[in-house]
Amino acid sequence: GLSIPTQRALVMVSVVMLSIFIKRRTDPLHVLSLSLILILMLDPFAVLAAGFWLSFAAVACILYIAQYRQPARKWLWLHIHLWIAIGLTPLLLLFFQETSLIAPLANLLAVPVISFLVVPLLLISMLLLSFDLRLAEWLLQLTEWLLSKLWWYLEWLAQSPFSVWQTPVFPVELLAISIIGTLIILAPRGWPLRWLGAVMLLPLFYYLPNKPESGEIWFTLLDVGQGLSAVVQTENHTLVFDTGPAFGNFDTGAAVVVPYLRYQGIKQLDMLMISHADNDHIGGASAVLSSYPTKQILSSDPDKLAGSEFCRDGQSWQWNQVRFDVLHPDKDQTGSRNDLSCVLKISGPYGTVLLTGDIERKAEIKLIRQYEQQLKADILIAPHHGSRSSSSTTFIRQVSPRYVLFASGHQNRYNFPSEEVVSRYQNIGSKTFQTGKQGALSIKLDQHIDLMPIGWREQHRRIWMRNATE
Repeated sequence: GLSIPTQRALVMVSVVMLSIFIKRRTDPLHVLSLSLILILMLDPFAVLAAGFWLSFAAVACILYIAQYRQPARKWLWLHIHLWIAIGLTPLLLLFFQETSLIAPLANLLAVPVISFLVVPLLLISMLLLSFDLRLAEWLLQLTEWLLSKLWWYLEWLAQSPFSVWQTPVFPVELLAISIIGTLIILAPRGWPLRWLGAVMLLPLFYYLPNKPESGEIWFTLLDVGQGLSAVVQTENHTLVFDTGPAFGNFDTGAAVVVPYLRYQGIKQLDMLMISHADNDHIGGASAVLSSYPTKQILSSDPDKLAGSEFCRDGQSWQWNQVRFDVLHPDKDQTGSRNDLSCVLKISGPYGTVLLTGDIERKAEIKLIRQYEQQLKADILIAPHHGSRSSSSTTFIRQVSPRYVLFASGHQNRYNFPSEEVVSRYQNIGSKTFQTGKQGALSIKLDQHIDLMPIGWREQHRRIWMRNATE
């Protein structure tokens, strides 16, 4: 159950202690290599964890600096933090799409305070608890005071607008160039053209991802387990529809939605729309709102989300030649929370998308009577995750979708989507896709006529993963 950095430290300390016991000199690089081999023997899948790469890369940087850079002793601590920050930058941007620009300044004070003051004081206090309770209490109060001052310093640093640099996921080619640039920067003194390394790192901070053109709709139904969250992008705007569930310490808003937005290089949200206040739709909202400035929030139950307004039929707006229409609920409508879900239709020159939340048959009948042919859509997010209480035959025929996307968890306890419901869609010629099988589903409504949803699991297939149909 130990984390990878802890395993690495444990193995390295054990090897060093063994070498002292047998009176044999060890090379630090050999110790690091041995710990790498042992960890991979115990857990080959450790290579899939970001901590594996960051932990070994950080130690490798320290060993390299100590052996080849040899900075002046009085500046050693600052040099180590600075070069580690540079060395880890490509990996941090690759794994998390962000890197801290203030990490060297933070660690410069935090590491010695914790290592040489806080930890020793805590250990001494623990020992004194049985002998001198008053002195132990005084030492604990001193420790608390030190931590409060350290925390103030770290919060002050974090308030800087330049504390964190975020970037979208960049191509593998750019990663390779940045790693080479990092190695050139860290090269020993006297190495020619070291300035070129800094130039090779610049694209990491100025890389711009592809984005939709005017009139295009980029739509992604995220895999948030048994819940719903979708991201809609136009040329200059972004809308998030629902944020998935949150259970205990796990929040799909923080674990799925926010990382995807960073992956796409999105800096702010123009709108967050919460279809209704069930946990599987609103659970991740707090994490999303705390991570991204959001211009407007719409919800069918605004009392459950601070700063939100009612979504009501008749609301409409246009972004970059793409029209957004709220079709449901009515201002005075009553009913179950599911049937009061916000329903949003997105229409562009290249296709239409209909998002229905968790509406059931009562709401479906109302929509059919009110909108008739206006309900037709190329892409339908199936109502209520494919429950038998929704997707009536009349509604299906009225919408006549080319593609139906089911937001459902893998092997969920509700058995969503219902096989009966899937068959209803397939019987009219609709092609069906499930996040529980294919992962996140992305589709680009652009000038290419043959649009087709792309499943994340199929696009990023791994040999240890099951087939999507299993």
